[in-house]
Amino acid sequence: MADILGLGLSHFGGFMFPDEDMASRIRARLDDGSLPAMLDHPSKWPEAMREEWGSDDGTSFAKQHKAQYFDGLDRVRAALDAFKPDAVIIFGDDQYECFREDLVPPYCVFVADEFRCKPYFRARLFGADQRNIWDDPFETVFTHRGAPEIAGHLLRALMEREFDPAYSYKLPHQEFLGHAFANTLLYLDHRRTGFPYPVIPVAINAYGADLIRSKGGYVPQDNPPGSPGWLPDPPAPSPKRCFDLGIAIGEILKASPWRVALIGSASFSHGFLTEKNQYFYPDIASDRARHAELAAGNYAPWRELSIETLQEAGQHELLNWYPLAGAMHALGQPPIYCELLESHLMNSSKCIAVMPPG
Repeated sequence: MADILGLGLSHFGGFMFPDEDMASRIRARLDDGSLPAMLDHPSKWPEAMREEWGSDDGTSFAKQHKAQYFDGLDRVRAALDAFKPDAVIIFGDDQYECFREDLVPPYCVFVADEFRCKPYFRARLFGADQRNIWDDPFETVFTHRGAPEIAGHLLRALMEREFDPAYSYKLPHQEFLGHAFANTLLYLDHRRTGFPYPVIPVAINAYGADLIRSKGGYVPQDNPPGSPGWLPDPPAPSPKRCFDLGIAIGEILKASPWRVALIGSASFSHGFLTEKNQYFYPDIASDRARHAELAAGNYAPWRELSIETLQEAGQHELLNWYPLAGAMHALGQPPIYCELLESHLMNSSKCIAVMPPG
């Protein structure tokens, strides 16, 4: 019987850029006139958001937010290094990167000897400054070993349990991993000590019905459901299915000869996905509720949530945490560390967690 380590973190792209750039999305909304009258000036924002904005357009808060995140991330990396896994499985979303109109699986296991990451590419597509906190050139490519034997074993065992996962021996549409995986690996090695562990990326279609029409970016507000020509895409896989997938993965790996770390990679609710908040700031109340359950090791309530509930809260990407939660539920592993870093201003609240084997 093998030990399994559970880890959770955020892949928020803003952390790779200088503090003064982290609130660029907010400044852009103020400048382009896209905000409704109720939010078009900081004086009209929720009190906590005004405090984060402060007198320097959020720069001081960004510095604090980033420092808290990387402090928590150091605890995650320390747990990973102490565990010395044979492989690291990362659950992350694909935002119109490898999966587009020609194929959108509910979840897909990538199987390869190595994977390439180009973390600054996607950030540049969204208008971020080319500078980054490591002073890496924009074209920097990182290469990580894969674990094809373990990935193949997991796929065969999941198929025996009738989960029918998609799999791919190459990355469709681009030659490098999507941002959820690239950022996760970048941040786990933010101190540049190296990352020696083989990886198995598992892409989750967390964006579901919003994936194609948003093309991986902001949900178009000028093309709401019911508009002429609007076509509803199929939804994301259900929370229940993703949770049960995690249960199966946890049980399969526990019975295997390999020590594996499972990583759920995502922030919680996202401002640009939260319609009820004018796509401007996240649903902090829902984030607190999900965090309270997670921190208590009370994973079961997550399974009962509907995909509509997650999407109404802008928590689309929480599906990336669901296989992790399902596995930890099956193995009886509550967190020894689970921190929620709330933010209205930085697009999302971030959660960092460590769930060690008993």
